Amino acid sequence: MHSLMYTFTIKDNGPALDIIITRAMLALAAIAAVVYRTGDRYYLNLLSAAILLSAAIFIKLLLVKLKINRIVLLFLAAVVFFIATHSASFAVILLVYGYLIKYLSRPPVIAIGKEGITIQKLFASPAYQWNQFSNIILKDNLLTLDFKNNKLLQVNIDGNPTIVDEAEFNAFCRANI
Repeated sequence: MHSLMYTFTIKDNGPALDIIITRAMLALAAIAAVVYRTGDRYYLNLLSAAILLSAAIFIKLLLVKLKINRIVLLFLAAVVFFIATHSASFAVILLVYGYLIKYLSRPPVIAIGKEGITIQKLFASPAYQWNQFSNIILKDNLLTLDFKNNKLLQVNIDGNPTIVDEAEFNAFCRANI
């Protein structure tokens, strides 16, 4: 017999992590295109840096509005970067880090069961016992975790409100606190 378990994916209302990291990578590539210039092709390096910096500035427009695939954009940036620096290793590093972003940008998950509450993040997954909470309530896709130490965590959860019966979930939490 398995214990009752609720799992909620936290809705990310902030800017997407992959956009922020991609912007930073393109800006660093633009700086590197100027710093690691090759020979007498200074204007080519400046043009490459301008293209990479423009892509960094307008990354949200390129990815969200124009719906350009991030991997395709990073491949094109790696080609421009290679032309500027003549370094295949720099271009490959740009592609590898760009590809790894998709594995790093997973939304946190809150797992609630008989044993307690775990907030599963990328690098840490703190676990809490039921006796650490004074109240836990779910209302209109807003999950509120009220700790006894006056810490309050409120998160919007992804999903349809009908997926979890709020009254049943709230009763489950009251019974365990």
